[in-house]
Amino acid sequence: MKRILTILASLVLAASIPVANAQNKDFDGYWFMQLQGGVAHTIGETKFTDLLSPSAAVSLGYQFSPVFGARLNVNGWQAKGAIAGPLTNYKWNYVEGGLDLMADMAALFAGYKYDRLFNPYIFGGVAANYAFNNEEANAVKNQFPANGYLWEEKSLSPALRAGAGVNIRLTDVLALNLEGNCSFINDYFNSKQGSKADFQIKALAGLTLSFGKAKPVPVPVVVPTPAPAPAPVVKPEPEPEPVVVEPVVETEPVFESLQRNVFFIIDKWDIRASEQLKIDEIVEALKAHPDTKVRVSGYADKDTGTAKRNKFLSQKRSEVVAAAIEAAGIAKDRIITEYFGDTINPFDTPEENRVAVCLVK
Repeated sequence: MKRILTILASLVLAASIPVANAQNKDFDGYWFMQLQGGVAHTIGETKFTDLLSPSAAVSLGYQFSPVFGARLNVNGWQAKGAIAGPLTNYKWNYVEGGLDLMADMAALFAGYKYDRLFNPYIFGGVAANYAFNNEEANAVKNQFPANGYLWEEKSLSPALRAGAGVNIRLTDVLALNLEGNCSFINDYFNSKQGSKADFQIKALAGLTLSFGKAKPVPVPVVVPTPAPAPAPVVKPEPEPEPVVVEPVVETEPVFESLQRNVFFIIDKWDIRASEQLKIDEIVEALKAHPDTKVRVSGYADKDTGTAKRNKFLSQKRSEVVAAAIEAAGIAKDRIITEYFGDTINPFDTPEENRVAVCLVK
């Protein structure tokens, strides 16, 4: 056990150098859930296959940086043991709950990438193991040593956990999960006294679901406006003879139109502070020109989500912008709303097509 803890500590120390390079300003923390099922093997004195038993696990965790995350894990089902003289197999049930610290190996050594296909990870943690239903072992208690650890109704013991796994990306929110882990439990777990702690290895497969894992939004590049060239020096002309000029009446230029594009984050319809400034410009133009109206057209990018979801998103985006304009004092009959889902994408990139286009005319 000390050797394993020393190895884990060495790995964490060695990983501390590239961790800083793995951090990415586009990363936002998110919650995830894992549902797993597979087989477990409790080490004992008989054939490997004789001690295989079913196992299941459910986890709830939070990825708080590109590299590190933590999860609460509950696993269990059945364990098996064997006693010699004559050889007898027996089984019991258990539930194990623990806290794991996780490290994403791909992000650690290759940097954060939102849509990476394979995301291997390692973890280690502490747990509590509750075992029960030990009737089969107690039915043959005469075969156990008199000074053994045979327990009857229940057994509660601390445990250490370690393992590795990989998440294989299926969609933005769903991944296929494969994991192998080992639980190190005290010597009472399999009812037999030994010189070392008992341990149980597991091979599991399942799904990882991510909640709130946001796709990075590209930051627009601001191109500086070149300074105007200096005006040429003009030599003064001789003053002409005075001419009588009719007075010119200045007229205000006729307002034609104003367009502003209000952009949204993927799968969202909240108006961000940077986009609120555009709505303020639209309201100002409408108030300055009472004979104009505004048409708000909602869109969603066709590269993400289903047609039904995208139609809903485009509707919500047009409605929330129209509501903000009306709340600023513009009459409802001057606001026209429409939405197109992903049937029309007015721009070249998916990020630009998560938009509500506002045209004042």
